[in-house]
Amino acid sequence: CGNQTRVMPKTPLANPLRIFSAIRTNRTQFVFDLIFEQLLGISYERVNAPESAHIIYANGSDLGNSIFIPVCSNLLNATGTKPINVPFSQSGSATVLFPNEKSDQRAWAFDIFSAVFYLVSRYEEYEGFEPDAHGRFQPNQSILYKTNSFEFPLVNLWVRNLKQQLLARWPELEFDAPKFRFISTIDIDSTFQYKEKGFLWSLIGLCKDVFKGNVTEVNARVRCIIGSAKDAFDIFDALNTLHKLHQTEVIYFFLLAKYSKFDKNISWKNKKQAERIKALNTNYKIGIHPSYRSNSNPKLLKIEMERLTRIIGLKPTMSRQHFLMHKYPSTYQNLIKNGIKQDFTLGYTSQYGFRAGIASPFFFYDLTLETCTELMLYPFCSMDITPLHYYALTPEQAIAKNLELLQSVKMVDGTFISLWHNESLSGTSRWLGGWPLVYKALLNHANEVERS
Repeated sequence: CGNQTRVMPKTPLANPLRIFSAIRTNRTQFVFDLIFEQLLGISYERVNAPESAHIIYANGSDLGNSIFIPVCSNLLNATGTKPINVPFSQSGSATVLFPNEKSDQRAWAFDIFSAVFYLVSRYEEYEGFEPDAHGRFQPNQSILYKTNSFEFPLVNLWVRNLKQQLLARWPELEFDAPKFRFISTIDIDSTFQYKEKGFLWSLIGLCKDVFKGNVTEVNARVRCIIGSAKDAFDIFDALNTLHKLHQTEVIYFFLLAKYSKFDKNISWKNKKQAERIKALNTNYKIGIHPSYRSNSNPKLLKIEMERLTRIIGLKPTMSRQHFLMHKYPSTYQNLIKNGIKQDFTLGYTSQYGFRAGIASPFFFYDLTLETCTELMLYPFCSMDITPLHYYALTPEQAIAKNLELLQSVKMVDGTFISLWHNESLSGTSRWLGGWPLVYKALLNHANEVERS
């Protein structure tokens, strides 16, 4: 990613890893930086003579004691985003892309560099796919769907295997790789369930509940409005207690859009809402939740960011798109233009696991500009709505699934990011039946996994 964006090991090592590569492009620079400096924490240098290299990436045959990784694709030597056929072998956690079809058994079984680049660049999301009703890339369009490998951090697994082979041959090599990390992210689409909606909207909501015969909703709304019950979505104090207990790293993303069909929070000018945001900002990181409409109207992002800046006094540098609305590369280009440094959108509503095949943050590579940017993407692997609406799991089964994913991420020293809403954590309406307990169990298990 160039000198400005490389994530260097904490202490540059005296004896860097030596790589001979037959391909020298921005794409190889990006993937080498990601694998060696960011994921493995080891300095590397490119050498001109294969005889002196730890790793050889080229066509041809094995050479001496070097680890020989064959070039099995033209991907890293190409430009553009024309859809390509991606060969693969095996499935699940054993999946590999761009397998080595030659008979040389001493070479690696697949082209790890092309495979990693294909997944993390999100090459398949640029063109040649059928979008859903909101224009989003669907999980069933992905190579990871075809290989049944969404729930496995393939990139991290491949890189761990490479590290093991390097150490087996050169035990003197030193690595300063990142450790397991858990981040809870909470989207605030609607700060309050009933409060602060104004007389007209409250009356309309009440009439709708009466018309539908929702007696429970009518009672809850009336009690909240007259002040005899606390607003169910206003659970920030309880969450603060829970997060302090578990010492959880938390990021809140607030939707501050103008009301529309898919953007339904109260006015950004509301004083009670501003109080909640300011209070949270004293202990946690606050990011912008760009509206649904901002994805088709890029100018709205700047407006919504300015609103959050006026509330907390700082320009936000973190974001997650509302409805996970994003399109390559325009959405990310607009985030960069407006000063966003970290984005947490990468994941699926309907699918557990790793959208980019990786359980670690990585820089956004813009395939239209053929350059690595300074925008860091943080993929999440578990969302509140997924088990309830798409997997039809019970809370107990959802707890078990999260623990399974936590252990998978811990095994590769990755970053586990969860996505919840204050609505789901309220335990009301569709979230009755123990769903807040799923979140509490997640925090507890994350602590246990981190200590193990």
